[in-house]
Amino acid sequence: MRIKVRDGKITKAIKNLEGIDIILKTVEDAKRAMRLILRKTEISHTKDFEGLKEIAITQVIEHATSAVEYQTYYEVEFILADDRFIEMEIALIKELQNMFEKL
Repeated sequence: MRIKVRDGKITKAIKNLEGIDIILKTVEDAKRAMRLILRKTEISHTKDFEGLKEIAITQVIEHATSAVEYQTYYEVEFILADDRFIEMEIALIKELQNMFEKL
C-alpha cells in the first residue's frame, strides 16, 4: 500500500521528533527522513515490524494552477516480506497518518 505525504509534513515531523531542520531535495533524502520517522513509531518496537522489507518513495510534483505554483509530495510504499504482515502495515499507516495530521 501507499500513502501520500507532502514534503512539508516530513520536514516538520523530523523537526518534532529529532529537533533538526532538514531540506528534502531528492527521493533519497525523503527515504532517509522516512526511515528516521519510522524508527520513532510504536509499531517499530514490535516483532512484526521485521516484516517491513523496504520502503519505496516516489516524488510527485503537482502544478495546481500554473507552472510557477506547485506542491511536492511523496508517495511512500511499504514493501512487506510477505502478506502475513498486512495487519502491521495497516497499523503503521494509521499511526503515520495520525502523526502527519497533527502537524
